[in-house]
This record gives sequence, C-alpha cells and structure tokens, in this order.
Amino acid sequence: MPELSLLVVRVSDLERSRSWYERLGFKFSEEQHGDGPVHYAAEEANFVFEIYPESASNPVSSAVRLDFRVQDVREIVDTHVPSASVVGEPEIRSGRLSAVLVDPDGIKVEISEAKT
Repeated sequence: MPELSLLVVRVSDLERSRSWYERLGFKFSEEQHGDGPVHYAAEEANFVFEIYPESASNPVSSAVRLDFRVQDVREIVDTHVPSASVVGEPEIRSGRLSAVLVDPDGIKVEISEAKT
C-alpha cells in the first residue's frame, strides 16, 4: 500500500487552528512557497502535516476525517483541548484507546494511542 507523506487541510483561521493542533502535540513552522499563502507545516519522520488558510478556490476541509496517533489520549482530552472539542469520550476501539474531537472548523479528528 502507498505510504501517506503529506496531508494539507484548509482552515478559516490559521492562528486558531495552529494553536488547536499544537495541543495535540504538533510543532509547526511558518512557511511560504514563492508567492503562495503563508501556512504552517509540522514534519515528523516521513510525514508532513500542513494547515493552509482557506481561499475561494480551496474552501475549509471540513469534509475530511483525520486520525493521529498520540502518546496520551486522556491527557489531551482532560487538559489540552476545550471540552467543546470532544465529541467522543476516550474508549477502546479496535484495540486502541481513542477519542473523537472536532477542530475549530468542524474537521473530525480522532486521536488514538499505539497498541500496547
């Protein structure tokens, strides 16, 4: 199967979304390619996650659903994200502790721990 190496989502408020995703553990750097828009990128191993501002030709990516592996689901849910972001409390699903969140633009984001 092909390996995912880049994921880009469009957001309505770049700074608000950067702050929200940093609560999940991402470390972003500001970037701009040529005359393109300023955006943020987080790179880890062979994967890059970028958040770009929405535009007329590239609206908010609210139709996607994301899933990220994190170190501690309960810590993120209990102390890092606003309670309004939690739409599915932590529970074991498919052998992993997972929770479903929603980012400021309505993008559903599942966080789950690696299988132990």
